[in-house]
Order: sequence, then structure tokens, then C-alpha cells
Amino acid sequence: MKYLLGSKNDFHEFINSISKEDKVGIVTHTDVDGIASGIFLQKILESKNLKINFMEFISQSAGILKSFLKKDFDYLFFTDWNADNYSEDLELLRKKGKVFIIDHHPLNENLKDKSGIIKTDSGYCSSHCLFDLAKKYFDTKPFEKLVCAAIIADYCFPDEKVFEFLKSIYPEIKKETIFESVPGKIGRTIDNALIYYKPDLKKVYDLILEENFSELKKANGIIENEIELWIEKFKNEAEYYPEKNLYFYYATPKYRIPRIIATKISSKDFPESTIIFLSDKESKKDHISINSRNQIGKIKLGEILRKCIGGFKDSTAGGHDKAAGGDFPKKYLPEFKKRLLEEL
Repeated sequence: MKYLLGSKNDFHEFINSISKEDKVGIVTHTDVDGIASGIFLQKILESKNLKINFMEFISQSAGILKSFLKKDFDYLFFTDWNADNYSEDLELLRKKGKVFIIDHHPLNENLKDKSGIIKTDSGYCSSHCLFDLAKKYFDTKPFEKLVCAAIIADYCFPDEKVFEFLKSIYPEIKKETIFESVPGKIGRTIDNALIYYKPDLKKVYDLILEENFSELKKANGIIENEIELWIEKFKNEAEYYPEKNLYFYYATPKYRIPRIIATKISSKDFPESTIIFLSDKESKKDHISINSRNQIGKIKLGEILRKCIGGFKDSTAGGHDKAAGGDFPKKYLPEFKKRLLEEL
């Protein structure tokens, strides 16, 4: 699997530099890949008898890194979270303590100090990377289901090497029906539980560690019904721009499901189109969240979204070519839409 920046040795040296007296924090993303990444990192640290002082689950948001300046830490990890995207705030954190990033989102090339960062190819998700790193520290076989679930949930299976890894554990798995496979269903169950229990994401994290899947399945059933309802609403109500092959939709479901809806519609219903699902941001008043997908990969969604919010105050955007997101103040919506149509 491909490392774009950093190395396995960088990670091992960083881990070995931590003492039992040091205060360690983990910051990870709010999806299956982020949860699995946090679990694997926790297990690595525990194998060295190192204590975790705090664990936080966060999504992309301008200025959010500054909140960790108030935390007490000597070592701070970011997993499945491109902290390098916020270079000024990252430098402030580096002055406070030692920081290490394991991430598979595009590198911020403007970042001057690129030390303490592992960046992997987009298809080599963060939990997969940590799973491989963890083999040096503990028996990872009991966690094979979880890493496979994260790979599928993060849509990394189109990569042939990644798919070979999945097949080495699940020989009967097929790309065409991958979301109905055992790890595919586990990933969807975890993803839906994260939505249902939000903001108490630590509850889901602990349920996975305890292998308490009965609680997770209850939450999954409720969210699945909501998803199907909103998929139909999207199909019936989204604006379609045929010259851009764009479906544009602005609505706010009760649960935080726009990302899942965008993924499902993009992969199953409109794989040749660009999907943009905007919704009011729950954690930030008067802000709009962006969820975008395009499966054919002929456009770079992350770059396009960054251009669309260029100059907007208190805004952020980025991600992969096929899947990207961000948020911006609602007052910029007309300008955002205008720029999006121009860029596409």
C-alpha cells in the first residue's frame, strides 16, 4: 500500500518516544474509518502500557483545531483527519506538544513543516494503514471485520490492491454486491449508529469495543428507514442541470444522513452525475454543510469546492476527487451555487 508522505518507521519512533508519564490525546473523524482508526491506535498504545487522557470525535470545521489548545497534552494524534489543512492552527498545536497525523486525504502542499505526518494514497484509508501498523504491536486478526467494514464504508474497495486485501479475508466478496457483504453490513450498521447516537459518539465507540452489536442494530433500523425516505425525496425534489450533469439539493433531514444519501445515490442511481447535497449544519448556526460525490472521477471535487468557497469567511472545503465536503455561512449560498455551476 502506498505512502505519499512519511513512513512506518516515523510512526514507530513516535510511539516509542512516549513515556508512561506523558499525557496523550487522540482526535479522530466521525465516520467508520475514524472510529476504527481510533480503536486501532488505542490498542497500539495500550500494548505499550500507555494511557489515553482524552479522545475526541470531530468533523471538518474552520477553527476547530484551536479548541485543542485548551487541552492538556504532551502528545496528540490526528487519525483520518487532515489537520494539515489548517496549517496556522496546526503550528500552534505543535508549539504546545508533539503532534502526529495519520490521514489519507490530499496533503496541503502549502504546509511548510511536513514532519510528523503520514499521508497515504486516497484508497488506503487511515484505519487500514493503522491496522497494518498495529501488526507490530498486537494480534490484529480479531479486528479484520472492523477494518474491512471501514474500507467498504469509506469506498476504498475500487482500488485493486485494497480489493485483494478484502478478498484475502472474505474470498466470496464481489464489488457489485459489496455493501450486502458481511463487512459491508457491519460498516453500514456502525455508520447509522453514529448518526443515531450523535453527539455521544463515544457510546458507539465503546459498543464496538464491547462487540455489543444488538444495540447498534436497533439504531441502524431507525436510520435505515430515514435514509430510504430521503433518497426518494432527493430523486423527486433535487434540481437537475443536464448541461452540467449535476443534481443539486438543499434540505435538512432530522438525522445527519446527507452524506450517506449522497453516497448511495451517486453509487447506485446516478453514477455518471455530480451529486451536491446541502443541509443546515447542526453544530454551527447559520452554516451550510456540503456533501458531494462523483463516481466517474473525471472532475476533482475537493479542488472545485475549495474554489467555490474562496474568499468566504469562516468556511472550509476539501476532500477526495470523488467525495468531498465542507461548510460555509448561509449568506453565501447564491454565490456558492453560481460558482459551482461555473466550475462544473
